[in-house]
Amino acid sequence: MRHAVLRLLAAAMVGLTLAAGVVVADAVHSPATAAAGCTISVTLRVGSTGAAVRCLQARLNALGYSAGPVDGSFGPMTRAAVVRFQRAKGLPDDGIVGRQTARALRIWRPCPAPAGTPTRARRLVVVTASGTTADVDLIVKRDGVWRCRRADMFGRVGRNGVRPLRQRRSGDGTTPAGIFRLGTMRAPDGQTFQFFGNGRNPGVPGTWRQVHAGDCWGATPGTHRYNKLVHRSASTCNSPDEYLPSITGAYSRAAIIGANLGPRRSGDQPGEPPYAAAIFLHRHSYTDGVSQPTSGCVSLDDTDLAAVLRRLVPGRTWFVIRSA
Repeated sequence: MRHAVLRLLAAAMVGLTLAAGVVVADAVHSPATAAAGCTISVTLRVGSTGAAVRCLQARLNALGYSAGPVDGSFGPMTRAAVVRFQRAKGLPDDGIVGRQTARALRIWRPCPAPAGTPTRARRLVVVTASGTTADVDLIVKRDGVWRCRRADMFGRVGRNGVRPLRQRRSGDGTTPAGIFRLGTMRAPDGQTFQFFGNGRNPGVPGTWRQVHAGDCWGATPGTHRYNKLVHRSASTCNSPDEYLPSITGAYSRAAIIGANLGPRRSGDQPGEPPYAAAIFLHRHSYTDGVSQPTSGCVSLDDTDLAAVLRRLVPGRTWFVIRSA
């Protein structure tokens, strides 16, 4: 009798343990748990994709507003769930998840500016690198609050990652880490510009330079042309200098990152350490359709690049480049 009771107790214990395991497993995979802790900092609408949409879908499902599969694609079913939630909360039922709706869902997190951001900054391109790839965010300050305008863009950096500006040297394959303003360059013909390219101007808010024959960006240490646009023929603009008209893909559109620019730049005089030259935000380079690391710049795909360039206001824009 005693053994039978013990067996029953043991079975009960196993049952309880298994039951507890099921509960834990259910909790781990439940929509509520999937939504717990996730936040968004961008406006979402039909056509949006990615991790922020998955967060939204999981949260809506957890609250009983069926958004369908948590697949990261904002389609009609997700929009319908958003509209139902907005109507239930007395919000404008436009199906768009902005700050107001996201706050009601308790998933809103403003985009904070990184430490060290200059007080004058109103636009930041934040590049968080891991190896040769990077997460790139464009954040904008409006009404005293930093907000993500375009988040989680896939970027590429140097083939050897990133390195603080004063620890790097031209040609070492790293992208300089630090906080740099949107750069300005004066061309030999007198034009002062922040953006340039062999392609079409995407509508930049600063000055665009359509690349000219003879545009050579100096990158030879110990010369007056180091990190400066000069006029040289294709036959005399030799590596490491860059003849811009010949770089039609990557330099179809570009912005100047202000690393080691100006009259006090290091490397234009013999004996000075050549910290950096020709550091740009430009379009990816591809091999067999696959984006490649850069030589020391930051790159984005053409769609993301054009969208970012249209937001970069001279005098109010900085680049924050860092390791993850």
